[in-house]
Amino acid sequence: MAPKLLSPFRTAILVLVSGLLMSDTMHGQAEMRDVVDQQMSWYMLFGNHRLTDQLGLHTEYQFRRTGLGADWQQSLLRFGLDWHRDDQHVVTGGYGWIRSFPYGEQPIAETFEEHRIWQQLVTKSVTGQFKWMHRYRFEQRLMQFPDGSRWQHRARYFVQVKWPVPKHPEWSLTAYEEAFIGLRPLDTPVLNLLQQNRMSVALNRSFEGGTSVQVGYLRQVLIKGSGLAAERNHVLLVVLRHNLDFRD
Repeated sequence: MAPKLLSPFRTAILVLVSGLLMSDTMHGQAEMRDVVDQQMSWYMLFGNHRLTDQLGLHTEYQFRRTGLGADWQQSLLRFGLDWHRDDQHVVTGGYGWIRSFPYGEQPIAETFEEHRIWQQLVTKSVTGQFKWMHRYRFEQRLMQFPDGSRWQHRARYFVQVKWPVPKHPEWSLTAYEEAFIGLRPLDTPVLNLLQQNRMSVALNRSFEGGTSVQVGYLRQVLIKGSGLAAERNHVLLVVLRHNLDFRD
């Protein structure tokens, strides 16, 4: 008999537990690692615009700063083409342009740019009052460093649960976790297979016309390539979403 697939709820629980275990592990290895705590703020604009019943356009810009906006951390522009198989499944492929800057207590040597190709599958489901979203993403990254360019690849898994506030459908609470896994050739040593982990909680307010605003907190654990140093960034999230519908 074929094994049963995990339900979205059980999958989410496993991911959340793994994130907590990783956090505990980092805490226990604090003497072995160089772990720094830092404050960041990410201001983001998202849009998913329907062109037809099956096709849409994804647009995104992220303005990531240190503190409440003191210095650059990262500038990220991303867009893609959505294919809506149905209301529960969306496939997207796209391109991203990213510029990363030296910041914080473990700065990179110099500013560099990245050209990123990405593909993803988003699935949605409902369990009682809870709305689940799972996102499976692959990225091919051309990193343009001052000493030359090279490719890196990774996989990302994102799970989010959304709870509408009773009697106030315009308000909701969300929580999510996302894991970043580095993909390298078999003969290449990997010291940071788990490159990042993000956990977030946020309050959302929806408006008429496809607009919503989100304010929340995100904890980003970023493990450096050496496997011996890591950032634990505490991030203020401010998100504006505006979706357009061009269908007749």
